[in-house]
Amino acid sequence: MKSWPMKSWPMKSWVGSAALVLAAPAMAGNYKIVLDRPANGRLLTGHMGLEAADEQTPYTLVRVIAPGNTVDVRGTIRVLVANLGTRTFTVGPDQVTLQLGDGTILKPVPIEEFEKRKVVAEEEHGHAQAIDLANRNDLPSASGSTASAPGMPQALPTGQTADTASQDYHSDEDLLPHGEALNAIYQLLIPLDIGPRQAWGGYYVFDVPKAVQRAHADQPLTITVRTGAEVHQFTGALHWRD
Repeated sequence: MKSWPMKSWPMKSWVGSAALVLAAPAMAGNYKIVLDRPANGRLLTGHMGLEAADEQTPYTLVRVIAPGNTVDVRGTIRVLVANLGTRTFTVGPDQVTLQLGDGTILKPVPIEEFEKRKVVAEEEHGHAQAIDLANRNDLPSASGSTASAPGMPQALPTGQTADTASQDYHSDEDLLPHGEALNAIYQLLIPLDIGPRQAWGGYYVFDVPKAVQRAHADQPLTITVRTGAEVHQFTGALHWRD
């Protein structure tokens, strides 16, 4: 599991799309996670309701991101941690807790469930890559048949350089079968040791109990992130959208 690619720290537009892929298909729920401004930090807002709450100490910087997507039978948050101290600590699903005001814990989806999806998706994605590469490698020979004379260099279309021409023969990985799903799975929060001056994070995917789904009412939410000896708490709500 620790061989999965590591993703970058800043908020980007793919935060919301990856959250949608990881979460289960929408059913009857219409919740959304909203965050409060931390007492010792800041609250950032982005496109389509995305929010990020930061808290910093001399030893760590912790960011919790609410993607802004609908929460129904399953939801997601993103947790990012930077180690500013001198001691290594572990960050993974076991170091994150989501608790509602009545004490209900929103338990994480086992990583093993995504591991099974990852193995199948990687196999089929690999086949698609091979077929795509073979098809695109045939393009230069096909276009070469229109050359005016053997051995003469072929002109590129207007505005195209040699570099951009070579890129035309490679598909965007996310557009191939299972590409978007793999990109989302690679962004999951898995256990990893964070050394000094290192950062790590990913999606924490959780299930919503049926009683909570049926409540149809705002519920206070506390998100706890443990980084070694430190405990960081972020408040907000599981907000019911009428």
